[in-house]
Amino acid sequence: MTNIDIEQREAALKRIILDAGDTALRYFHSRKAGEYELKGHQDILTEADTLVEALILRELGDAFPDDLILGEESARQPANTASLWVVDPIDGTANFARGIAHFCVCIAWVHQGTTELGAIYNPVSQELYLARRGHYALKNGQTLRCTTIADTQLASFELGWSARHSQRRYLDVMAALLNLGASIRRGGSGALALAWVAEGRTDGYVEIHMNAWDCLAGLLLVREAGGQTGIVPQDAAGLYNGLPVLAAAPGVATALARAASIPLASEAVAPVPVSPSTPVYPRPPISLISENFPGWGMDIYIGGASGVCDAALLAEHDIGIVINCAVNLDIDWVTTQEATPDTHLLSHGAGPVRYYKLGLIDGEGNAPEMLHAGYHLMRSALLQQIPDKPSYRNHRRGNILVNCRGGRSRSVALVALFMHLECPERYPTLDAAIALIREKRQLHPEEWFETPKPSLTRLAEHAILREKALIATESRDE
Repeated sequence: MTNIDIEQREAALKRIILDAGDTALRYFHSRKAGEYELKGHQDILTEADTLVEALILRELGDAFPDDLILGEESARQPANTASLWVVDPIDGTANFARGIAHFCVCIAWVHQGTTELGAIYNPVSQELYLARRGHYALKNGQTLRCTTIADTQLASFELGWSARHSQRRYLDVMAALLNLGASIRRGGSGALALAWVAEGRTDGYVEIHMNAWDCLAGLLLVREAGGQTGIVPQDAAGLYNGLPVLAAAPGVATALARAASIPLASEAVAPVPVSPSTPVYPRPPISLISENFPGWGMDIYIGGASGVCDAALLAEHDIGIVINCAVNLDIDWVTTQEATPDTHLLSHGAGPVRYYKLGLIDGEGNAPEMLHAGYHLMRSALLQQIPDKPSYRNHRRGNILVNCRGGRSRSVALVALFMHLECPERYPTLDAAIALIREKRQLHPEEWFETPKPSLTRLAEHAILREKALIATESRDE
C-alpha cells in the first residue's frame, strides 16, 4: 500500500463522511417522535441508520470496488482485514431517535489488521474529527491532545453500557471508578466519547463490550492525541465479534485499566518479566467451582499444573475426568502400562482418570472456533459411554477437573462458557459465571484483567453466538 493509495482513501473518507452526516442531519430534523424499532434490549434502529449506511456503502464501493466493508446494519464477518472499511452510519441512535443532538457518523479504514484512518462527524455541531496513524488527530483542522491530568480524584470518565454483559459487571466497574474519586458520565455515543477523550473534554472512556464500527476511529484518535488504549484485535473474526474498550489520558490510564479490569495495549504487547518485585498471588492446586452442577450431577473443579499432577488429590475429590486446556502442558497418569515392541514410545496404557486434551494458547492465536469446540468436548466427555472391553479399563465418570498451567485463564474461560450455556437460569451471562469462578478460584482482583485474558473472553463470546446460531438452525430444520 503506497502513500498515494492511503491519501486517496483519506480524501474519500472526508468527503463521504460529510455527505453521510448531512444526510443524517436531514433525517434528524424531519424525524417523528417514536418512529424507531428495537433490534434488541435498548438497541434502537431508525430508518436513517439503514439509508445512511446504504449511501456510505455505495460511495465506498464506487471509489474502492476491491475493498471490503463491515457495516453495522449489514454486518457479516469479512473475509480478511487486508483493506477493510468499518462503518457506523449513526452512533448514538437512541439519542438521534429521541431528538438529542449527540450522535455521529463513524468510519474507519483498516489495512492488514491495523486502523490507518478514522473519522467521526457530529453533523449537528459540525464537529469533524479525523485521524491518520502516525500523522495527526484533528478536530476541524485543529490538533487534538489528551489532558495531562494525573490525579483520578480530579478526573472525569465516561462509562458506556452494553447488554452483552451483566449489570453486576457494569456496577463493579462503576464502583471501582467512584472509589478512585472520579466523576462519571454517560452520553450515549461511544464514538463521540472516544473523540472527547482525544480532545481533552474527558479523561477516559470504558465500555466492557463495544462493536468495532463504534470504536476503531475513536481509538485511533486517542492514540494519535497522545493517549493510551486497550487491545484491538487485528483479525476479521476479532473485529466482527467486538472488544472491550478502554481509552484514557496517559496520566490516568493505568488506574482506569485496573479499575475496569481491561489491560492496556502496551501491557499486552510488552509484558513485564516476572521478577521478585512482581506479585504472584497464591491459589489452591484445585478449586471446587460448582457442586452437583444442575443437570449433570457432578462437581466441577478448576486447577493448575501442580493440582492436575497430584493423583492422590484427584482421587480424594473423586475426579474421574480431566480436560487439559493447555497446549503447552502434558500429563502422564499411566499406572497400567501396555506391553509394546515399539521402544520409541514412552509409557502408555491406562490411568486413574479419563483424559481429554484441548490445546488452547494462553492469549491471542487461537482459532475462533476453538473454545466452542472445547464446550462440546466437555459435554461429550460427560456423556460418553465407555465400551465394555479389556482395552477400556476406566469406566468411572466421577467429577470433572478442567485445568491449564495456572488454572486462571484458559480453564476459567471454558468452565464459564459451559456454566452459562448449560445453566443460563443460574448464570444468565458469561460475566456472571466468570465472577463466580474468580471468587471460588480465589483469584486476586489485581489479576482479574487476565483471568481470563481478554482474547479468551472474546472466544467465549464468539462461542455463545455460534452455539445460539447452531440451536436456531437445528430448530428450523426440525
